[in-house]
Amino acid sequence: MDFDCCEGEIQIPYIDLTKDLLESKQGSTEEWKELCGKVREACEEYGCFMVGYDGIPTELPEEMFMAMKDLFELPLETKQKNTSPLPYRGYIGNSEVVPLFESLGLDDAHCLDSAQAFTQLMWPQGNPTFSMCGKMNEVELLIRGMILESYGLSTYLDAFVEMAHSTFRMMKYKPPPASDDVGLGLVSHTDKGFITILCQNQVKGFELLTKQGHWYQLSPVQGSFLVVIGEMLKVWSNGKLHAAEHRVVMRGDRERYSFASFSAPRDGAVIEVANELVDDDNPLLFRPIKYIDFVNYFNSNTSIRNALQVYAGV
Repeated sequence: MDFDCCEGEIQIPYIDLTKDLLESKQGSTEEWKELCGKVREACEEYGCFMVGYDGIPTELPEEMFMAMKDLFELPLETKQKNTSPLPYRGYIGNSEVVPLFESLGLDDAHCLDSAQAFTQLMWPQGNPTFSMCGKMNEVELLIRGMILESYGLSTYLDAFVEMAHSTFRMMKYKPPPASDDVGLGLVSHTDKGFITILCQNQVKGFELLTKQGHWYQLSPVQGSFLVVIGEMLKVWSNGKLHAAEHRVVMRGDRERYSFASFSAPRDGAVIEVANELVDDDNPLLFRPIKYIDFVNYFNSNTSIRNALQVYAGV
C-alpha cells in the first residue's frame, strides 16, 4: 500500500456544548466569548475538533448506524437509484481507487420532504425517516455562528445561511482483504465546502495530517461529533481557518460506518475574503471564487495538491 504511514494517535481539542451552557452563556458573558474563542483556536490550529452536544439524544446515532447497515445491504440496483448529476452526491461505490468505500447521499436532508423522498426511493414499503439529518444541521449552524462571533463578524451569519446548503452522506468502509494489513478507505483530501460534521462508529480509521506534515489517527469518542473545516471557510477567513487534510485508512476485520453533514455553498455562490480580515499585517490571500467552478477545476486536476492556491491564490 503506497501512502505515508501513520505516526500514532493525536489528541485534538474536545469542546463540550451542553444545552444548559448554551442557554445560560450565549451571546453576552465572558465565558461564552471564551468558549467561542476555543472553537476558533481549534479550527485555526488543527482544522478540526471533537464536540459533545447533548441536544442530540444518545440513542439517535446508534439507531442511525443500525439503519445504515440495513441500507447498505440493499441490492446494488436499489442503491444506484440514488443518482445526482452534481459532484459528491448520489451513490458512490465500486471504485478502483477506493474499493473499500461505499456511500449514499442526499441534499438538504434536514428538510422533511428530502428525507422522505430518499427513504421512499430506498424502501418503497416504508422506513422511518432519518431524524439525525436535522440534528446534524443544528450542530453545524451552532459551530458556524460561534466561529463568526469569535471574529466579531456575526453580521455575516445571515449571508452564510442564505448561500449554504447541506448534503447528508452515509458511508461504509469494508475491512481490507485478509492478505493486507491495511487498506485505503478514502484518499487524502480537504473538504471543499464550509464545515463538515461527522459522526463515527467505534471503528478507527480517520487520520489527520498536521501542519507539521505528520499523519495521526483520531480515536472516535462515543457520543461526540467531529467538526472539520473546509476550504471555503479558509477562503472567507483569509487563511486564518485551517482546512484539515484527512483520509480514512482501514485496519483489522471490522466494518466502519460514519455519517456526515457537509455544509457547502450553493452551486452559484461566490465566496470572498471578509474585508475585516484583511489589513497591512494580513494581506489578501484569495481572489473571489465561484464555488461550482472551483469544484469542477479540482475534479479535473486532482493531481494538483494545492489546488485552492493554484486556482484562487493572489
